[in-house]
This record gives sequence, structure tokens and C-alpha cells, in this order.
Amino acid sequence: MEETDELLAYMEQLTKATAQMEAAVEEWSTREFTGSADEGRIVATVDAVGSLLRLDIGALSKRRLDGVTLGDAVVVAVHAAEAAAASAKDEMMHGLRVGDGPNIGELLSDAERTFKDRAGFPA
Repeated sequence: MEETDELLAYMEQLTKATAQMEAAVEEWSTREFTGSADEGRIVATVDAVGSLLRLDIGALSKRRLDGVTLGDAVVVAVHAAEAAAASAKDEMMHGLRVGDGPNIGELLSDAERTFKDRAGFPA
């Protein structure tokens, strides 16, 4: 009977963690993330999964930078915005816990590692 009680308690913790994760993902998925370049005159905005929503290029950047340099600066701004979105996702996942146990991010990372090891993918 004791094992059944432990299992039920763990299932309850998992149910709570799932609800917590769904709420966190819902909030995270509505956020926007920005990155900038050329001293803040080029600003890229992406959504939670890194899709470009807006790109603002200041007039000074348009006049001052040649095409290649402007393109490189745009890429820097977009990459910075994507990195901010990824960082927020990692922070969110590592903040979620299953009861007193490991956080959800660690569980998912361990599961991914185990899958790759078993499937023979390179590390």
C-alpha cells in the first residue's frame, strides 16, 4: 500500500508540474524579444520561437553603412533577439520543478541525451 501512496503522490506532483509548465509556456509564447546592433540603431524583434516580427533600421544606419555592413548588422541584431528568446526559454524550463525533484529542463535534457545515446547520434 505504501508504494501505491508514493506513486499517487508522484502522479499528483506531475499533474501540478504539467499545469505549471503549461501556464509558463502560455506566458512565454506571447512574449517578444529584441536584439540590437549599430549602437541600438538597428533593432530586431522576434517572437518566442525566434520568428522575426519587426526590423527597425534607423535613418543614420541606412545612410552611414554600406549594403554589406548593414546586412551584417541586421544579422547581428536578429541573432541577439533569437538568443534572448532562447535564454528566456531555458530560464523558464529550468525554473519549473517536479515537487522537490529535478527541474523540468533537466529532465528533458536528460531524456534527450538518453535518446541520442540509444539512437547512436553523435554527442
